[in-house]
Amino acid sequence: MHTGDYFMLAATWPLVGRDTTLESIRPALAATAAGVGGWGCVVVEGPAGIGKTRLLEAVAAEAAELGVALAFGRASELDRVAPLTSLLTTLQSTDPPDLGLRELTTSDANRFQLIDRIGDAVERYSRTRPLLMILDDAHWADEVSALALRILVPSCASLPVLWLLARRQTARPSPAQDAIDWLIDEGAQRVELDPLPEAAVADLCAQVLGAVPDETVMALAARSGGNPFLAQQLVTALQDTCQMRVCEGTATLVGDALPSSFLAAVRQRLRGLSPDARRMLEVGSVLKRPFTVHAAARMMGRSAAELLTTTDETLGGGLLVDRGFELAFRHDLLAEAVYDNLAGPVRSALHREAAEVARAENRPPMEIAEHLVRSGSPGTGEALEMLRDAATQVATHTPGTAADLILRALDLVSEHDPARPALTADAVRLLASAGRLVEAGQLGETALHSGLDAATEAALRLGLAEALKHAGHNAVVVHHTERALARSGVPEPLIARLLALQAHALVFDDPDRADRVAADAVRLGTEVGEHTASVFAGVARSVVARVRGNLEEAVEHAEWATGLADRVGGEAHHRHPRLWLGCALATLDRFDEAEAMYTTGQREAQQMGTAWSQPLWHFYRASLLLGAGHLADAETEAEAGVRIAEQLTALQMSIPLLTIIAQVAIRRAQVTVARNHLQRAQQLLADGITVAREDLTWSMAQLRDLTGETAATRDLLGSLCEVLPDRKLLLANDPGAGPALVRIALRACAAEHAKTATVTMRQLADRSPGVASLAGAAAHAEGLLYQDVGALREAVLYYRLSPRPLASASAIEDLAVAEYLAGHRHQGVELFDEAVGLYRACGAQLDVARVYKRLRTFGVRRVAVVEPGSEDSWGSLTQSELRVVRLVAEGLTNRDVADRLYLSPHTVDSHLRHVFTKLGVRSRVELTRKFVAEDGIGQDAA
Repeated sequence: MHTGDYFMLAATWPLVGRDTTLESIRPALAATAAGVGGWGCVVVEGPAGIGKTRLLEAVAAEAAELGVALAFGRASELDRVAPLTSLLTTLQSTDPPDLGLRELTTSDANRFQLIDRIGDAVERYSRTRPLLMILDDAHWADEVSALALRILVPSCASLPVLWLLARRQTARPSPAQDAIDWLIDEGAQRVELDPLPEAAVADLCAQVLGAVPDETVMALAARSGGNPFLAQQLVTALQDTCQMRVCEGTATLVGDALPSSFLAAVRQRLRGLSPDARRMLEVGSVLKRPFTVHAAARMMGRSAAELLTTTDETLGGGLLVDRGFELAFRHDLLAEAVYDNLAGPVRSALHREAAEVARAENRPPMEIAEHLVRSGSPGTGEALEMLRDAATQVATHTPGTAADLILRALDLVSEHDPARPALTADAVRLLASAGRLVEAGQLGETALHSGLDAATEAALRLGLAEALKHAGHNAVVVHHTERALARSGVPEPLIARLLALQAHALVFDDPDRADRVAADAVRLGTEVGEHTASVFAGVARSVVARVRGNLEEAVEHAEWATGLADRVGGEAHHRHPRLWLGCALATLDRFDEAEAMYTTGQREAQQMGTAWSQPLWHFYRASLLLGAGHLADAETEAEAGVRIAEQLTALQMSIPLLTIIAQVAIRRAQVTVARNHLQRAQQLLADGITVAREDLTWSMAQLRDLTGETAATRDLLGSLCEVLPDRKLLLANDPGAGPALVRIALRACAAEHAKTATVTMRQLADRSPGVASLAGAAAHAEGLLYQDVGALREAVLYYRLSPRPLASASAIEDLAVAEYLAGHRHQGVELFDEAVGLYRACGAQLDVARVYKRLRTFGVRRVAVVEPGSEDSWGSLTQSELRVVRLVAEGLTNRDVADRLYLSPHTVDSHLRHVFTKLGVRSRVELTRKFVAEDGIGQDAA
């Protein structure tokens, strides 16, 4: 059945009292029809029966008139256990024509690949026709569909695609509700449907009855509380039971048996049906999903042919609707009312029959198990096994759904059942993996006090600790791993994994202990063949080596872990040691090798679907770009990382990513922007997320120095220098931070901090004598601290061999000042000009302005060069942005562009956001037109 046919069948009562609401949605629909992106998403909210579906139908009808293609779907309660069902069903209904996803299944790829394929299909389709995506009852959407909404709605902002979601606000949180809340926070338009006023209810009753309702009818309709569906059902029930008289165009109630509630109204309507029609409705209410006539016939003990008249009766009465091959209730409230009117024993018996029908139709195990559970004790044992099997099937893609299944299974076993401890451990692990840490903690604490055996307790604590580590709660991770390791009888492979995880949690607070624990994990993992633990512990040792400043050792540990993962594959490969190998290589100025690691590793991560690693890849690439002086690209990469971290609720990585964005803003003299991002990072820290604090503290110190807050700057530098001799991570990752710290400390009258930074920088350089950036930074710091022109000259020589232009420009600027003051005026001016060229190439406006100011104090006048983009919008684009624009103009999708440029699709999307802002466009169509009109730009981008 086509989407338009569905709307024609569903619209059985008029849309009244919603003119203002409909008008508020029309601008977004008109913009979509015109091929303009940027409107994104509209969320319609309200209780059951308030008119959400009817409003969606009205919008869809207008969309059809405007030539907008429609994709309509409705989530159901059972969708929660079927990954991607809600969204995929919606997309497969597109009319016209098909999106090309009918053959897509959820069994042959990880969830990120599936979402990427859907995004590609939507992008390609919307090039030829604007698209309205409607998902009704979105609160029931499954976990992967919820994740897809988080990813696809923002990524479609530049396309002529409008998402229209309808939901009930429920007290129970779910991935779907969280995703919709997040979309609203990100700017989705929120439309709340209030109860209809009395005049609108009267209008509705008049149109349903074909007569003007008098005060008796309106008094009854008032019981609906302004809910249009309930009002319609009440008056329809009176019509069906001949309790409504129409005289001279006025409707009046007659009789005494008036329904006191919606349930009573439904009961009255059912009494007027044939026994088979009533039974079909009862069967449908138990199935809790759209159902076939064949399924209803099996449950009723009849043939499908015998139910043809019955089917026509339920359709003609407006209780069921035709969904093509299936029947569905006109409204969920009708199904709920029929179900609630069933006697308990009848309900149980029907659920038992429903389980057999579901089994015969090869329905998902969860659906069969749910019917068995509701049928009573005879099916409990079988239901328990089916719930466990169903949880196993979906755990990889949807750990939250799997956790719900295990929790349902726990309801079936007694407190003393021997199966309960293992079930509880599974539930805790899955809840933790899904990010539901509060629930996991509460259930885990209860289970831990119930006398678990050592292996079960260790597995439970490991599951909790892994999730807590991704959330940044390192102290709690150490607590759980210590408690697990303290028990005897824990299997050795489990011990190895606990040790590896504990090592990572200790890295930044106690690196010496972290290294010992990691070494034990490597040894034990190697002995017992627990390669995942060995790989994870190996990269922990690499991080410890970076913290200590032993950079060659850091590379060796990471190379060993990477080699092992490549050899053994499997779960060990999913630990992505290339993340840490790339970072270790970057500290040795081996930028090209680091970039190659990130490119290869990120592609592997996308293929494997390891969500936890996605923000990390963006962070390390952004760090590398920042070190290489590509400020705009670093900002773009970091912004992409923040977005994916928020979409995945992996907020630990948001803090370092936000500090990179703040660093770029400081270089551009964007004080407010930097402050906002750092405040956001501080709030996350206050919420209990723990990270290596150096980057955040250093960024805050730079901002305080920029705004002239000397005392605050001095305090922040003090906290940095307190740990600096033992923790060299800041200077290893960013050698330029060493001399910058010295300069700021001297300006803040904190000579002792300047000396600490200088000594630490020299130690770091001496440990890796072949690294130009480290040697340059050490000489630079000494030149500043001791006012040694020779050291500054040495620093410049080293930096010119390094891949870090901003650090080089800083040393050249300091040498220029020293040379000028020493009387070497001409040489000083040449060095100033060289520094300005490097700063400008990186987009460091703050530094450019400072050099010009210094030149003026020395009596040297320079005509300020107009920054790119201030007059020419195309000139404001970076080379990376131009490359993306050129490929988009050729018709490539985000995924195509990402593959061509060896980037993440999230990074491409981030580039496009910047391009749209700079050029003042809102869609790819506008962008392409503007690009085609600028022939020279196309040639330059090539």
